[in-house]
Amino acid sequence: MGTISYLMERLSRTSKTERPAIVVTAFGFTVGPAFVAWQAVSEIQGYKNDLLTTDEAFLEFSCNGHGVQVSEEQSGFEQLEQAMIAVFPSTANWREQVLLPAFEQCRSMLYRRT
Repeated sequence: MGTISYLMERLSRTSKTERPAIVVTAFGFTVGPAFVAWQAVSEIQGYKNDLLTTDEAFLEFSCNGHGVQVSEEQSGFEQLEQAMIAVFPSTANWREQVLLPAFEQCRSMLYRRT
């Protein structure tokens, strides 16, 4: 029981403010010190973490051999989502691919440069 209590306490202390804000530009986006240029993106994957009461969705952008992960809970995510769909139209239904069905691990390839 101690492990579960520790996990619940840790989750309650983790907040959106601990994650760096996402800043979208015409050329890409930044998350903390990381800059992702739209033209450098080779893959976009989406996945979710099942939490006790809700799911948290994530996007992972691969570029130049590195991955940059962002959470739907981060500040600026809505602007990133809009820009991503405009630049990569195949990602428009990413939420359905990632969040459904409930209680299953749903990692989905949303975009891959050919």
